Amino acid sequence: MNQDTYLATESTETIEPCEDINEINNDPEEVKRSQDEATRSFGTKVQQAPGCSTAVLSGLSKQIIDEMNRIEPGCLVSFADLNVQNGAAVNPFLQPKAKAALARAIEDRGRTLVVNSAYRTLPQQLMLYNQYKNGRCGIAIAARPSTSNHEDGLALDVEDPRGWEPYFIRHGWRPLRGDPPHFDYTGGGRSDISNIAVKAFQRLWNRYNSRDRIAEDGDCGAATLARLNQSPIAGFGEINSIRILRLSQPFMEGDDVRKIQQALLKANIKVTVDGVFGSTTESAIKQFQQQKGLTPDGVVGSATRLELGV
Repeated sequence: MNQDTYLATESTETIEPCEDINEINNDPEEVKRSQDEATRSFGTKVQQAPGCSTAVLSGLSKQIIDEMNRIEPGCLVSFADLNVQNGAAVNPFLQPKAKAALARAIEDRGRTLVVNSAYRTLPQQLMLYNQYKNGRCGIAIAARPSTSNHEDGLALDVEDPRGWEPYFIRHGWRPLRGDPPHFDYTGGGRSDISNIAVKAFQRLWNRYNSRDRIAEDGDCGAATLARLNQSPIAGFGEINSIRILRLSQPFMEGDDVRKIQQALLKANIKVTVDGVFGSTTESAIKQFQQQKGLTPDGVVGSATRLELGV
């Protein structure tokens, strides 16, 4: 879709009150407990996702983002390498041109940007939509999945929006009227990636549910929404019985980390095999992910494990 067509569709999106949406001001310890519970809750589906933080869907969300970048390489890129502080439930991904413009705005102001929300995956949006319909978690309104402006890789919610506003505007971002924390990238090089996100989920579902296949058409219709609700919050396949490994405080430790490090060595990636997931292991994972065309976020989910053979 070209830029003019994309601009014409923006007014049809539901405007969500970002100050009320649950990525804002999440307590990191509470989010970590939710993530650990999600990893343990192998049978839990999106429809029964516990708590109010969409961080419980981090496993499934990572799978979808990886699959999107398999369909269209580079459609989403991580901005975690910029001078940013990301909230505990943030997926730090934007479209490439939006990231480049964000980098210029941050460099222009010369200080750390605190991000409370960025890219939101289909299941995360569905979780918010379910909460809204069921009167839970103080969600006054939430867009139907595939229609939120947080699903296009062009939106951010930030702290100190008044302070950042002139720098954002200077570099192609605009504030959303009536929603103070929210900014949208409106410069050149934007694409509509909503159908890629839907198709990525549809492909994942079909890969793991061969007897209940759905059309891989990028349309978020009733059949797709029904399967989204029935998807495991920890992700499909192997990810349901193992930890998602990432850099954290305190560092993750164990035999599963050691196996990852050993697999990296076999792949000719230099890393110390000590069973501790520190910054050098994260860097090694990113290097491996880049080589394999995966999202280079340093997080070991099912796609990375598949490529490593562990």
